[in-house]
Amino acid sequence: MRTNGYKLAALALVTAIGGVVALAVAMFDQSFSDRVPVTVVAQRAGLVMDPGARVKMAGVTVGAVESITQSGESTALLSLLIDPNALDAIPANVDVQVTSNTAFGAKYVSMSAPEHPSTERLAAGSTIDASHVTVEMNTVFENLTEVLRTVQPEKLDATLAALSSALQGRGDRLGVALGQADSSLVEFATARGALDQVLTELPPVTDTYAAIAPDLMRSLGALTTTGNTVVDRQADLDLLLLEVTGLANTGGEVLTQNSNAAVDVVSLLRPTAVLLEEYSPVIPCMFTGLQESKKIGDGAYNGQPGIKMSIGLIAGTEPYHYPDDLPKVAATGGPHCMGLPLRDPNVNAPFLVTDIGVNPFDPQRQPNGGMPSGATANLMTYLFGTAVR
Repeated sequence: MRTNGYKLAALALVTAIGGVVALAVAMFDQSFSDRVPVTVVAQRAGLVMDPGARVKMAGVTVGAVESITQSGESTALLSLLIDPNALDAIPANVDVQVTSNTAFGAKYVSMSAPEHPSTERLAAGSTIDASHVTVEMNTVFENLTEVLRTVQPEKLDATLAALSSALQGRGDRLGVALGQADSSLVEFATARGALDQVLTELPPVTDTYAAIAPDLMRSLGALTTTGNTVVDRQADLDLLLLEVTGLANTGGEVLTQNSNAAVDVVSLLRPTAVLLEEYSPVIPCMFTGLQESKKIGDGAYNGQPGIKMSIGLIAGTEPYHYPDDLPKVAATGGPHCMGLPLRDPNVNAPFLVTDIGVNPFDPQRQPNGGMPSGATANLMTYLFGTAVR
């Protein structure tokens, strides 16, 4: 009986110790606390990421990783269990990273407040995209292995040795070059707006050049023919240039010796040129009128043989008297075609009255206007006017 009592006591002690350990583990895993699920979508979870990994917000543990599943070829879904009391401190747009303390350490989920946190809080069942996953040593070794497979080690060693020899003793110059490169990159960054505008406006320009490319190529072909012709006729071109140079020299000498006279001639011609410019509109009227008159005359007279003349004798006008009838150069009125170029032969041509000192069309100067009453025209009247004073 005493032996069985010891056995029962030992069994109870072992059971109690196991229960305490299980209770401690459950309490450590927070199995007795209510948690809310949250899903994190990451490019990958990493090699050292296991269920039970901690979830931290600003360095404080707020939950744990429940499970890790693969979604697609390059996406991992991390199911998190978050302490509901911590949700009030986590914004809805929280930044999530899968990181670790060391390169070989176990990974955990790190949450941090963004630069502009949202007023809304993280809710149960939310899905968050992980912005960053820590690079692992296996990834580094994998990339290095790919590089070593592509680049031959002996050539890489020779290249690195040559690069080391080239840079040896040139640290200061390299530093200056890097500083200048940094300044250039800063200036390039400041000119990004103008560069974006140029890149935006570049497609229409390139389309225009693409459209005119055939014509441009044909023009270049024509220029090639022209260039070949110039090369073939080089001797003639040289002779032409020599003759043109001689003509230019002769002309220079002539103009130099007669420069003053040329200036005087141009100065004297200026009033005439100004007058011709003013009356230039009537010049076409005159020549066109002559041409039209020739058409009329040819039609009226060329078809009949012989000579046709129209002769009349009218009484002379009163002779001019000095100094009353001295002429004056004061006619004004500008250019007038006076009915030209097409004149009506049945209508008298208009006469422009101007101030020229005397008007030959004054009624007092007409044969009948200046004769005394009852007088008749005689030979003297016809020859010397209506009244001789």
